[in-house]
Amino acid sequence: MDLLDKIQGNNFYLIDFYANWCAPCQLQLQFLENLKEKFPDNVEIIKIDVDKEKVSTIQFDAMYQVNGVPTLMLFHQGKLLWKHYGVKFEDDLQEIVKQFLI
Repeated sequence: MDLLDKIQGNNFYLIDFYANWCAPCQLQLQFLENLKEKFPDNVEIIKIDVDKEKVSTIQFDAMYQVNGVPTLMLFHQGKLLWKHYGVKFEDDLQEIVKQFLI
């Protein structure tokens, strides 16, 4: 299934565009792991390595502008709800997700 098709689902999808060489991306990784534990049934985290998954990156860049890494995007039923470039700390990330889940 294509990623653009997948995010059409009823779940919430948090996409993390990252690169292995990116230090801020490594920091973001721990915050995302903790988020997954906090909302295991509501939010699916999808990690996209911009160096390895160029087709997905290009598709999303054309529509939503992936301006660098890390870039986070939250989708529900195919609709972009929120986007952030740079590291988003754990507490802030949880608050953002919570506001859309309610």
